[in-house]
Amino acid sequence: MAIDYHKTARELVDKLGGDANILNVTHCATRLRFILKDDTMVDKDVISKIKGVITAVRAGGQFQVVIGNHVTDAYNCVLELVTIDESAKGAMENKNVSLFGKIISVISAIFAPFLYTLAACGILQGILGIFVAANWIDTASGTYRILNFISWTAFTYLPVLIAITASKKFKVDTFVCVVIACALVCPDYMAMVSGKENIKFLGLGVQLLSYTSSVIPIILSVWVASYVKRFFDRYLPLVVRNLFAPMFTIAIMVPLTLLAFGPIGNAVGGAIGGVYNTLYNINPIIAGIVVGGVWEILVIFGVHWGITPVTVGNYSALGYDTFTGLQASAVFSQAGATLGVFFKTRNKEMKGVAASAAVTGLFGITEPAIYGVNLRLKKPMICGCIAGAVGGGIAGAFHAVSWGYNMPGIATIPVYFKEGYGSQFIGFLLSIFVSFALGMLLTMLVGFQDEPDQDQTDHAETLENKNIEKTPSKALQAQKTVPTSTLDTEDAHAVSKEFLAPVSGKVIPVHQVKDEAFACEEMGKGVGIIPSDGKVYAPFDGVCEALFPTKHLIGLQDEWGRQVLIHIGINTVQLEGQGFRSFIEQGASVKKGDLLVEFDLEWIKSKGYDTTVIYIVTDYTDDITIHAGANVKALEKAFVLS
Repeated sequence: MAIDYHKTARELVDKLGGDANILNVTHCATRLRFILKDDTMVDKDVISKIKGVITAVRAGGQFQVVIGNHVTDAYNCVLELVTIDESAKGAMENKNVSLFGKIISVISAIFAPFLYTLAACGILQGILGIFVAANWIDTASGTYRILNFISWTAFTYLPVLIAITASKKFKVDTFVCVVIACALVCPDYMAMVSGKENIKFLGLGVQLLSYTSSVIPIILSVWVASYVKRFFDRYLPLVVRNLFAPMFTIAIMVPLTLLAFGPIGNAVGGAIGGVYNTLYNINPIIAGIVVGGVWEILVIFGVHWGITPVTVGNYSALGYDTFTGLQASAVFSQAGATLGVFFKTRNKEMKGVAASAAVTGLFGITEPAIYGVNLRLKKPMICGCIAGAVGGGIAGAFHAVSWGYNMPGIATIPVYFKEGYGSQFIGFLLSIFVSFALGMLLTMLVGFQDEPDQDQTDHAETLENKNIEKTPSKALQAQKTVPTSTLDTEDAHAVSKEFLAPVSGKVIPVHQVKDEAFACEEMGKGVGIIPSDGKVYAPFDGVCEALFPTKHLIGLQDEWGRQVLIHIGINTVQLEGQGFRSFIEQGASVKKGDLLVEFDLEWIKSKGYDTTVIYIVTDYTDDITIHAGANVKALEKAFVLS
């Protein structure tokens, strides 16, 4: 069924605190990136359950919502519902964010919008390389020459693309920034570079460097230009501001970039790339193991953007990049682990999610595989990282490289081929095949704790998450019971109206428990007990009519046919039975004082769950008398029916 992203957007905006709490929203390849006024009011788990959302994470001062391939659809729908306050977001977006976090945020905002464009040009380069090697095209032909310069255009004018996105990040006139960038790659300047002329500006020597495909110089230039432009906007008279503020900014920033920011930026970028390349050259196998093993972990924390300037710089300085050759193993290993889940799981819903995520992962988008499957099940994520490390080591041993910018996936494989470098290409193919196959096999061999299928948790999920059932189970529904609200018959005096506590702890009114299905009292009347230990006893003689597989929910029926529910904790169905131990079976007779269930009180608390035990008489609507606030021991009076 197709997802209605208008509905997804409405729920997102509502759960994020509405338009008033959303200062800004952008997106990258798979994520909506929100800057919120107050993110403490947002429940990450609630956001993750919205249909169309894979998961939600907090990283780099942003609240990130992973959507997947349809992120643009969701983004456009969100924009229809929010109004971005430019002045407010500038003041708030870097609040409580570390310097490293700010740098990652800047890089992400600058590169994310045009990554697919760079990758498209890289793929075209790879395809042309294959055509040349196979003698399918003549390099002297007009067709090849035109396609070739097209494939290099995005990289040649990369400073211009960066200027556009950086201007939005630093809030400065986009056209002014584009002119500054164009000046750095214009034909006249490039002729000076090629001619190795001795050029001076106001008596100062200019270091003539090529800025095509450069990254850091133009980022520094736009950042400083934002302050220069604001200075002139503030102090120039309004009558001349629109004309002279851009003129002064351009006239100052282009020479300043050539004299200072250009050389500094190139030096910084070269140093960063040099450090990585030096480490790689010391032992490419170890480098491959590290990159293949940890790359997807960096993706989880959103810090993977930090490597982008290095890879782009390598293409510019070396003509190829080694990092991407190692990174591909991590991508294919997680796709393989997800396919392993597909073959191993018996959960129909998980099987469908895994199949889709595995295919998406093969095309280089791993967030659905990571968040939707592998990280969710834990062990497949570990298996994927191990497989990625093995594949990365193989790629390092063969010195696998990519010859054009790309996001690793089956569609970009041509980018890793170049005539005369066949062994490196074969090594690359071997690395991704091993990563994929090993990720799948390890996941199938190691296994994971499978999530129960929907038909196995029908009642529990309905009760815990959908809040629409009014009775605990089909077994209890099938009983012909005597409604307790009609116990005014001639033998009513024989019916006990006291209900003893099944667990020791503090008694609270049921309407105070943090579960709407019980708090509204539509399911029945009773109490909540904040437990002081983890032992649940039978409060009367009767029959165990229901015991959920997760052991957190017990349904009992007493000798008069009255049904009670003992529900241990809030949302503890998600623990899938971990921390619980039962001593009874469904259908068994119980005696007052029999130990029914033990639960690890402190461990469940450490997992962030509310451990309140909910104890109600189902379908009872009359008043009851409780000892609110009292600390009771198990089998002491908890409440009395009216």
